[in-house]
Amino acid sequence: MRITDIKPLPVWVGNRNQLVVKVETDEGIYGLGEAGLSGRELAVIGALRHFREFLIGQDPLQIGRIWQELYRSQYFEGGRVLLAAQSAIDIALYDIAGKRAQCTGLPVARWQAAM
Repeated sequence: MRITDIKPLPVWVGNRNQLVVKVETDEGIYGLGEAGLSGRELAVIGALRHFREFLIGQDPLQIGRIWQELYRSQYFEGGRVLLAAQSAIDIALYDIAGKRAQCTGLPVARWQAAM
C-alpha cells in the first residue's frame, strides 16, 4: 500500500475553523486527521503541501518512520504550524492502520505489533 495524495479540508465548526487532513492510498483506504491549530489553517495547508512531496509513494503503515522523517528533516524545529501538520498526518496514518487492521480481523494493537 502506498500514499497517493494528501488533501487539506478546511471546515467551519461552530465558531471557528478547523483543518481536517485526508491521506489517500492506492488501495482505496484513506485516513482522516485533525490539525488542531485554529486560526492558522492557511499556514498549516502550506506545511502539508511541503510534506506532500515527501509522503507520496510512502508506505502509510510505517508510521513511526514517517513521523521521525517529518520531525527530524528540518534544519530548525518546526514550531506549531509544522507540528500541527505533522500531527494531522500522524492521526490519519493511524486511521489507515486501524481500517487495514479491521480488514484482517485483528485488533489494531496486535496487528501493528505484527508489522
